[in-house]
Amino acid sequence: MRQRLRLAAVVVAGALALSSCAGSQGGTAASSAPAAGSDAASGSAVGSQTLVLGNAGDIPTWDPGEMKEGMVIHYAEAVYDPLLRKTADSEIEGNLATEFTYNDDLTELDLTLQEGITFTDGQPFDADAVKANLEARKAGAGSASETAKSISSVEAVDATHVKITLSEPNPGLLAGLATYTGFMVSPASITAGTAGTAPVGTGPYTLDAAATQQGTSYQFAARADYWNRDAFPFGTIVIKVIEDFTAMFNALSTGQVQFMYATADLVDQAKSAGLTVDTVPGEWQGIILQDRAGTVAPALGEVKVRQAINYALDREAILKTFYAGLGQVSTQTFNPSSDAWVDSLNQEYPYDPAKAKALLAEAGYPDGFTLPLSYSEGFQTPLIPILAQYLSEVGITLEPISVASFSNGGLDTLVGAPSFVLSFSTNIPPWTDVLNKLTPTSLWNHFGYTDDTVAKFIADIPKASGDEQKKLYQDFNTYIVEQAWFAPIATLENIYLSDPAIKVTMQQAQLVPSLRFFAPAA
Repeated sequence: MRQRLRLAAVVVAGALALSSCAGSQGGTAASSAPAAGSDAASGSAVGSQTLVLGNAGDIPTWDPGEMKEGMVIHYAEAVYDPLLRKTADSEIEGNLATEFTYNDDLTELDLTLQEGITFTDGQPFDADAVKANLEARKAGAGSASETAKSISSVEAVDATHVKITLSEPNPGLLAGLATYTGFMVSPASITAGTAGTAPVGTGPYTLDAAATQQGTSYQFAARADYWNRDAFPFGTIVIKVIEDFTAMFNALSTGQVQFMYATADLVDQAKSAGLTVDTVPGEWQGIILQDRAGTVAPALGEVKVRQAINYALDREAILKTFYAGLGQVSTQTFNPSSDAWVDSLNQEYPYDPAKAKALLAEAGYPDGFTLPLSYSEGFQTPLIPILAQYLSEVGITLEPISVASFSNGGLDTLVGAPSFVLSFSTNIPPWTDVLNKLTPTSLWNHFGYTDDTVAKFIADIPKASGDEQKKLYQDFNTYIVEQAWFAPIATLENIYLSDPAIKVTMQQAQLVPSLRFFAPAA
């Protein structure tokens, strides 16, 4: 029996959908999405209001195949449509592809495409365009590449039908097609090699080059003929690059921007300033101990050393002070609402400096060692001395290494870093997190570390379904925690501050809400 999913289409239609759920975690008005060329789409007027978003990182490339997930998604969503899309609750629904159907063993995915849509260079959006994009994603080095690796072939059956054949089932494929893997770029720009420098998509906006200052401010103009205009009610989008969070808050409180991803220390100030404060369970923060074979930092090759680092951290104290209590202590790196989450795992590694010292001694490091730790400049900077203090109490000397934010080139620096601390979004389904962090070729596993147990989980999970798959996910999560691949501190509430003049619907399992979840308040 084939599994078919149609364009059930939860669409944010301006303020109507958002007024009933502003500040909540989901809940949008359900309706049928207007097809390209329909009266509903073609008769929609472009709004006159401007939305100004603060963003902590620049966009180093416009090529979706090279983009690394995070707040860069706002740049991409302005100019590119994905094949599928996520609802506020992270369910998958149709977008450029109105229907998506798997075969029985989940190795073939058939897409039915919308008709009458063109890229901004006049090229038609059709099955050939989808084929060109998915083949380009396979060759990329960004977040999309891991998802696209399972695609063995793409067939343009006819202008509106595509068959994707997989080398093995991929539980994260639909989510990938709703973001970076599925963002559609004009085939002409792919062929010309200009996809990274000049965005040409089918999206709701076009980049206004004359009003854009690279690295500082990007302006986008609404497309009057866009097929789903009502879902994007602003006439102009501006994204301002402000790396310093205090500077971004000052810009928000003085009306220079209208939205920002924030840190816990800004919440009270925001409330006093009359700004809207929204939260949604989201990312985890902590340390990726990626040199698990001890290639650069030999001590990290010992599991007892990695476990000692976990025991050395007083998560409760750090959550209460540094994160203002906005979240929960955590030893795991999956989304709390995903199938991989195991509540009891958070009881592992209670704060126990004596046990940490004993484990270090058992591992052959009774006098401790020096741990190089890379971190991204910005809101993580104050966390480094806190980590240094706790680790020093068990004999580990922290050697902090500051790098640029990963969206501004810092990611390249992390390739050879034995350990690093960043903020990591968590995803639904959990397979996206597996692809991002746990495979030998993952974006956040630069040393390519794996073992036989991990390899078996990665092989078995895509072949399972239902309760069997859920158990495999949870067993995999448990193993990773026991082996201390990471030293998480907390799973946090993502914090967003906005001007009361706009309404923002919160979105599960994404670092920032998609652009279609923004609307004028009035």
